[in-house]
Amino acid sequence: MSSVTDIFRTLHRHHRQLADLNSRREAGPRQVRACQTQLTTAEASLAEIQERTKALRMQADQKQLQLRSAEQKIVDLQSKRNACKTNREYQTLEEQIAADEMAGRVLEDEILELLERADAAKAEVPQAEQFVAAARERLAEKEAHVASEKSEIDAELVRVGGSLAEAEKELPDDIRSTYDRVVRGKGADGLSPLEGESCGGCFQKITGNMLSEIILGRLVVCRSCGRLLYSGDSRSSTADA
Repeated sequence: MSSVTDIFRTLHRHHRQLADLNSRREAGPRQVRACQTQLTTAEASLAEIQERTKALRMQADQKQLQLRSAEQKIVDLQSKRNACKTNREYQTLEEQIAADEMAGRVLEDEILELLERADAAKAEVPQAEQFVAAARERLAEKEAHVASEKSEIDAELVRVGGSLAEAEKELPDDIRSTYDRVVRGKGADGLSPLEGESCGGCFQKITGNMLSEIILGRLVVCRSCGRLLYSGDSRSSTADA
């Protein structure tokens, strides 16, 4: 029959394998969510650019309507000026026409600036679309990879879980309850090999009596962290097997 040290070493290996497999299984969905976030960000950026371009062109269109209205007003004022009968009325209309023409030139400048800004925003669209396409492709690839890896991990979890169950059958009855309690609370961290004369988990030094008990293949619990201890050297348990 295997010594407690050998059994603990095997159990700890299986627990660590299961912990690693579960960690990889949980990491997959997180990676997919990260890719989804990147895609959402890229799509939002593209939508913002498109909306900004649209808004700038709408502002330019509105000002162009104002400009046409102002130009028509100037034509009407010029018609009135040509028909006026007094110098005072003529001068008043002349000044109004000059002011409206100045306002029209300001509108033209504003329209030009808006159109330039709209063109600059539109020029950002192709790159933003590339970012969206790249993010969408990364997401699809990650989803496919995670789905494929999940199947492999699930199969490995079943295999390692079976090996763990078989190994647990080797535990003596007087040890099993302590083992179950510790592993239920700590999982893979419930067991630890010795590092010299210290617990490999919390690195606290153990007593000489505890070390002797471990060498004899008996159950020893770290007084500091509660881990089940076993010899880190597989050769140390050979005589006790």
